[in-house]
Amino acid sequence: MSKLYKVAAFLLFVFITFSFSADDELKVLFTIKSNADFFTTDNLGNTYLIKGEEVKKYSQTGDLLKIFSNKTTGKITSLDATNPLRILVFYKDFATILIIDDLLSQNGDPMNLLDYSLEQSDVICTSFNNGIWFFNRENMELVRLDETFKPVVNTGNLNRLLGADFKPNFMLEHNGYLYLNNPTDGVYAFDIYGTYYKTIPIKNLQRFQVKDNNMFYFKDGVLKSYNIKDLTQKELPFKNVTDVRVEKENYFLFYTDSVVVKSAD
Repeated sequence: MSKLYKVAAFLLFVFITFSFSADDELKVLFTIKSNADFFTTDNLGNTYLIKGEEVKKYSQTGDLLKIFSNKTTGKITSLDATNPLRILVFYKDFATILIIDDLLSQNGDPMNLLDYSLEQSDVICTSFNNGIWFFNRENMELVRLDETFKPVVNTGNLNRLLGADFKPNFMLEHNGYLYLNNPTDGVYAFDIYGTYYKTIPIKNLQRFQVKDNNMFYFKDGVLKSYNIKDLTQKELPFKNVTDVRVEKENYFLFYTDSVVVKSAD
């Protein structure tokens, strides 16, 4: 079966038969034992388990590849592997960012946000062309730095501009849009210049993925897909799962003691 055909078949499964499939119908590919605080994945199908200051990277077949740890910057707040060659590691308590490569080797010195007047940043994420987005709580604004750490976008105070009380807990950029999660209101979408586009009315989320026109999020034991364009929704329930991610036709299920990867094939 060609890769293109497999991708098409997977998308067909997700967006047409999603709501009629059951967890126990999926095939288990492998299991990773874990006591991680949280996890994430990349678009190559690798898994990242984060515990305290440590990151463990596992291959597409569940083999441990590398371990990264920096004990001088405290506990990891978030890890963005949108670009698996340039992974963004955020230490909120120390107002510090590290960039690591696909071998989990540190690239350059830590970035101290005090040097950029961004020490009040609550959430960050990777942007195109090696840029970085910040939500700066001090001024209630989105700031984008380019690959040289030069500020190139500044939205101004979003509370005043949009008449909302912003207390975001997550954001990501995908296909030219930045998605900022404000749990009480929903997900605010902006273009790459920081111009407000729309609000997606899904509230009380912790995190999500966006693939093409679809947002995936796990809530109340159910993995849901929401089509941003036509507003259709599909869902697939999972039992005793803490979080779910979707990569390369597979489901990555995060349990308290393991990550189980299942396939729709």
